[in-house]
Amino acid sequence: MKKFLSALWRRKWLILGGIVLVLVILGVYSLSRPKPVQYVTAVSSRGDLRQTVEAVGTVISDRDLQLQFPTTDIVANVYVKEGAKVKAGQQLASLRAGSLGAGVAAASANVQSAVAQLRALQEGSRPEDIAITQAQVDNKKAALEAAKSSLATAESNLVSEREKLEKIKTQAIVGLSGQVATTNSTISQQLSAAKTALRAVDGVFSQNEVNDVMTKNPTSDFDQIKSARAAIESQITVLQSTGFNTTDYQVAITNMESARMSVGAAAGVVSRAYDLIASTPVNGYFTQESREAHKATLATQKSAVQSALATLDAAIKSLRDAAASYDTQITTEQNAINSLQGTRDRAKADITTYETSLRIDEAQLNLKKAPARQTDIDAAVARVRQAQADLARASSQYRDTILTAPVDGVITKVNAKPGEMRPVSEPSVTMLGSSPYRVEMFISDIDVPKVNLAQTGSIKLDAFPKTPFKIKVSEIDSAPTKVDGVDKYRIRLDFVYTHTDLKLGMSGDTTIVTGERRNVIKIPARAIIQSDDGRKTVRVLDDKNKMTEKTVVDGMEGEGGDTEIISGINEGEKVVTLIKK
Repeated sequence: MKKFLSALWRRKWLILGGIVLVLVILGVYSLSRPKPVQYVTAVSSRGDLRQTVEAVGTVISDRDLQLQFPTTDIVANVYVKEGAKVKAGQQLASLRAGSLGAGVAAASANVQSAVAQLRALQEGSRPEDIAITQAQVDNKKAALEAAKSSLATAESNLVSEREKLEKIKTQAIVGLSGQVATTNSTISQQLSAAKTALRAVDGVFSQNEVNDVMTKNPTSDFDQIKSARAAIESQITVLQSTGFNTTDYQVAITNMESARMSVGAAAGVVSRAYDLIASTPVNGYFTQESREAHKATLATQKSAVQSALATLDAAIKSLRDAAASYDTQITTEQNAINSLQGTRDRAKADITTYETSLRIDEAQLNLKKAPARQTDIDAAVARVRQAQADLARASSQYRDTILTAPVDGVITKVNAKPGEMRPVSEPSVTMLGSSPYRVEMFISDIDVPKVNLAQTGSIKLDAFPKTPFKIKVSEIDSAPTKVDGVDKYRIRLDFVYTHTDLKLGMSGDTTIVTGERRNVIKIPARAIIQSDDGRKTVRVLDDKNKMTEKTVVDGMEGEGGDTEIISGINEGEKVVTLIKK
């Protein structure tokens, strides 16, 4: 019985453990299973869009006029008093205008001068002027012929001198051919002697006892000499490979000088090698006998290289001495050629100069003989008009010294006094005119491109919260104005209807309608994604919740954050505005 109960309990515990294990597995799977992606969507719809610009507007009036001079100067006269009624164009005050009056007189004189030039052009050139220009043309023709003659003579002499130069060079090659041939073999022999000496240095430095003593008594000279020896031997090998078969004595001299430099460098290496071996202390391996034997070898090569240098120096001197007379003749002829080339080039330059000058004088002569062209007359007429414009500008500046009433009205304040300096930053006269009320508002640089003249809108004044007053855009400033430290653009709007119950300074919310679209497809602007290359796309979900991207062309962005879609998607498509993961 006990065994049966015990088995029963074990069976229950096993079942209970299995249930717990299954629950644990299900819990782990539930926690680790990826959560489905959630989409926030909107449906593309068809409807109307309206784009607006909004800002606070203030009622102003052109009635309150602050009149000031555009320039700073001393007040000469004041013609009105406060409370006086004035008409449009009436003079109110004036500044001193002495220099501006002189400017008007000068501009008037310029007009008279331009008119006189126009008349002279229409009448044509005088016979005396034509005769003077004809004489200049004749002189230029004679100078041109003289320059051409100088050029022909210089070119003929240049050919002759070049022939003489080539003849002397040929004589030099023939006369020095024997020495040049000897020189070629001399170079080869002395370079071989130098190479033999360098290889002797390499043989000494390759001996075991020399390397042993240099290792025990290290010195930088040993490696430097070895490196220099290899470089110079390579240089001599290159020279030997080029060959020295030339018939030109100047080339032969150059070859010998190159060989002399290489042999001289080899002599320096052998001499340094000898000095290094001679100064190296002896030891049990590098004995006195070894050092003396190596010194003797290097001394022999040192003498051989010095002999090669002396041979090359003698050969160079001998060939130079033999060629000296030829060089003198060649130099003389070359200088003569250079001089003739200079004469030829100057003649060519003179010809070019005289030809150009002659063409100019002939053109001037023809111009004076010909009647005035209509285009010249038109240009003279234009100069007359320019002078007249300058006169008008000077007169305008003179008029700026006179302050006049722009409209009918009443003078409310006079700030100017005769004899005082009036700055341009302060009004001189204040008056109340008879023009209608207007609205003034300031908008940001982002909104100003949307606003155009004649666009309409409305303003809800705080004093009349239930009445929208219709307005239209009449002025847009081209430059910004600082408003609380921020650049803003001033917009002025006129009331569509006259309102007599308004007061200056009233303000309220102003709305300008900058665009309208009828019956267009629209979606939230946040659904549009712009890539780095400027392409705009929209993510669209189909019936199976599968997302695809479509390229779209958007249009106007309207109120409420909706944007017009010109092409790319159709009405009723589900677009993704946000993805939650």
